[in-house]
Amino acid sequence: MRLEDCLPHLLYEFSSESDLTRAIQEVSQNFTTNRGDLTRYLKDQRLVSAYTAFYLTTNFPKLREVARWLPRDWVEGLKSCDFVDLGAGPGTFSLAWRDLGGEGAVHQIETSELMQAQALKLWRGLGNQGLSQAKFARKLPGSFLLFGHSANEMGAPGAIRYIEEVSPDHVLFIEPGTKAFFPEMLKIRDHLLAAGFKVLFPCPEPLACPMRESGEDWCHQFITVRQEDDVERLSQLARKDRRHLPLIVHAYSKTFATKNPEERIVRVLPETKFSFEWEVCRNNILEHYQVMKRNLSKDRIKELGALTAGTPIETRLEKVVEKTKRVELLRIL
Repeated sequence: MRLEDCLPHLLYEFSSESDLTRAIQEVSQNFTTNRGDLTRYLKDQRLVSAYTAFYLTTNFPKLREVARWLPRDWVEGLKSCDFVDLGAGPGTFSLAWRDLGGEGAVHQIETSELMQAQALKLWRGLGNQGLSQAKFARKLPGSFLLFGHSANEMGAPGAIRYIEEVSPDHVLFIEPGTKAFFPEMLKIRDHLLAAGFKVLFPCPEPLACPMRESGEDWCHQFITVRQEDDVERLSQLARKDRRHLPLIVHAYSKTFATKNPEERIVRVLPETKFSFEWEVCRNNILEHYQVMKRNLSKDRIKELGALTAGTPIETRLEKVVEKTKRVELLRIL
């Protein structure tokens, strides 16, 4: 999604690129330094439009990259389901899902009237049909429910309440990769597992999370995306990195089952001259892995040096040195 495709469908017409950039920076400050009233920007047509221009264009590649992590058969099956975008805002993820191939009806749950108006203008302007909007959830068994940066705002109790109201068969969370939100995600995970959902990502097994009591670490992932040229320029002007993004992604289903990877990197530790060092979640147990660089080609060393938290891997144990497992990396999954 290019910025130039989005601009004609905003509620507010910006006078210049610098005008849009200033508005994006105001929205960003509302989320960071001025968090006293997080809903303030929802009452300003100019700020809602700035939010839309920035996050619509950047959420398209974000959803595409996240979908690549998930079981392919599951994602393909979801495309025929009713799609419920919870905390939809201006509908950025709804449009991204339709662009990804979603064919079912789209339901947006959003309480802000300005966001609803912006979502409707975008939806009509970009040529989509079959949109319904609701301030409150309705029962939609069999549906696919997406929390796109909304569960972190409402917390675990609010997210659980909506899950119970919608009654979906599939749930996906794409949330900021922050330490603050992680305990809330674990509460939601506990609820979903107790309600009969299977975890598809990121956990190898539906067991207790080994990071629950750590206090310092939290399970999150990173994605690197390529933005359109005009979006990349806007990001640079606004001083917002939208290429390298930390996320907390969780996927659950009542009806789809798959064999999850047994090993996933959850933390990249400082690299040494001789080795790569990772903290790995293996069947819900945290372990220290070491991959020696000797006998690795330059290309392989470069490839391993680029791995990030969230990467699923397959290894073979070579030996245990104190509490460190020295392994051979067989595959990056």
